Amino acid sequence: MESEYVCVFKENRIVVGRLQMLLEEEEIYVRLRSDTIPGYELTYHVDEIFILKKDLDRAGPIIKDYRLLIGR
Repeated sequence: MESEYVCVFKENRIVVGRLQMLLEEEEIYVRLRSDTIPGYELTYHVDEIFILKKDLDRAGPIIKDYRLLIGR
């Protein structure tokens, strides 16, 4: 990922998908990175969410509340 993006969350695809939706509702642009190996279809079903560094202040409370909600 480019240096202007920072990884803020790493979890299974379902959990990541819900957080992605919450962030995008607040107009915070999200990039996802999957652990799937192309061509082999091998995966641990873990994705990472990256956001722009400039959005960290706005995303922080959303991510914190979401972690509490899911118990992590």
